[in-house]
Amino acid sequence: MADQHRWDFTGYESNGVTLTPNLDNLARTGITFKSAYCTAPLCSPSRESIASGRYCMSTGCFTNLHELPPGTPTFVGQLRNAGYRTCAVGKTHMEIHAYDSDLTSKKHRRFMDSLGWDEVCEVSGNGMLKTGIKCAYTQFLRKARKFDDVLNFYKKWVYFMDKGRAGVPDFTSIEWPFDEHFQEARFVADRALDWLKNRPRSEPFFLHVGFPGPHSPIEPFPRFMDLYRNKEEPLPWGVGNCDNALLDARRGYRVMISQIDEYVGEICTLLEQQGDLQNTVIVYLSDHGEMAGDLGRIGKTCFYEASVRVPLLMSGPGIARGKDSTALVELIDVGKTICELCSVEPHALDQGRNLLPLLHGETEILRDTVYCEMGPDRMLCDGRSKLMWGDPGSETRKLGRIHLDRPVNIPPAPPRLYDLSNDPHELHDLSADPASAGLLHDMKTKLLVRINENTQMLPFKSRREYKPL
Repeated sequence: MADQHRWDFTGYESNGVTLTPNLDNLARTGITFKSAYCTAPLCSPSRESIASGRYCMSTGCFTNLHELPPGTPTFVGQLRNAGYRTCAVGKTHMEIHAYDSDLTSKKHRRFMDSLGWDEVCEVSGNGMLKTGIKCAYTQFLRKARKFDDVLNFYKKWVYFMDKGRAGVPDFTSIEWPFDEHFQEARFVADRALDWLKNRPRSEPFFLHVGFPGPHSPIEPFPRFMDLYRNKEEPLPWGVGNCDNALLDARRGYRVMISQIDEYVGEICTLLEQQGDLQNTVIVYLSDHGEMAGDLGRIGKTCFYEASVRVPLLMSGPGIARGKDSTALVELIDVGKTICELCSVEPHALDQGRNLLPLLHGETEILRDTVYCEMGPDRMLCDGRSKLMWGDPGSETRKLGRIHLDRPVNIPPAPPRLYDLSNDPHELHDLSADPASAGLLHDMKTKLLVRINENTQMLPFKSRREYKPL
């Protein structure tokens, strides 16, 4: 799982503009879902929905300030119950990343165990060590006596939490100045490879490899940057003028994807050398996308395609080879599908769809619509039209850090409506067009249907037992 990898920044989608030979190989040997959407365009709510197989409105996890209650049923727990060894290496973002977070503590270990993980080697990701978070990566840097150097490097960027400090925006490219093995993504790859080399070979396993990139800050390796320096960078959509700094940042963002691609290749090569690649399902996905300058925006937390549409590849036994599927799928479908591929019963609260009929080529359509939510705002897309019932990015009311603690009980921002079949880059809002009034009504109706379908009845708990975070 990558962090903030948008769907079209891959070799197989960009005609080679982004260099991803290993992901391209997975696409050739498996199935590529061309219309895969996240359930929420933000790290924690998206990842918690993937793990639990439930929508944010069911888990109550709408922002990065919400976490799953301990003991929440997950597809990982189902695999463990069936005899699989489960390990999480890298970023999971199951726990709130606060300034005093310690992802190496016994408390965090108990929390992750309650969600189904036998082993954990976790990182915070994205230069968050500036905030004081402790994790496996900060321990590694301190042991190598590189922590202060890396910390000072990350202080070059300013994120929303870095108030009162000077620096460049986080979506700015600055090349990594140290040995590659001190970078967080490389650290994650090395720990994943170590685990695969030392795992109990007699046990089936589920390994989550959570890369912290290509999420900003943009920190490309020079040797990869050399591959892109003289390549023309496509302009972002919907922007008249684009300065060189943004183009360089987009190149650096592609470089970080190419770096992750190399690590994916290393993992697949090791599995092949161990004789297990043909008996292993490989899934590549991202929790959400990145605007990367489209429509003048950076980051995510909105419902435009670059923010909510993600790469999703599956390769391995029981999966069709070299197939491109245009079927609408949601990341909430991944956990149930992994369970089905492994002949493991999904848990009773899982709201995802089983993608096996698509993997086997038995059907071309599994969903009529895809649904996404962000605080009080909702998105519905039927593959041709998209309704944004509210747009967090256009919110003008002062609500604090909108994408982190946006209230869920306020009216949504004004709606937006797009005809993706004729306007794939979402440049023309049709919500106020009288000629589109019928389409707007139809999409609102479809959204109400999905909200009703997604509403999950939960087992009764007394007020004493129910303890919301």
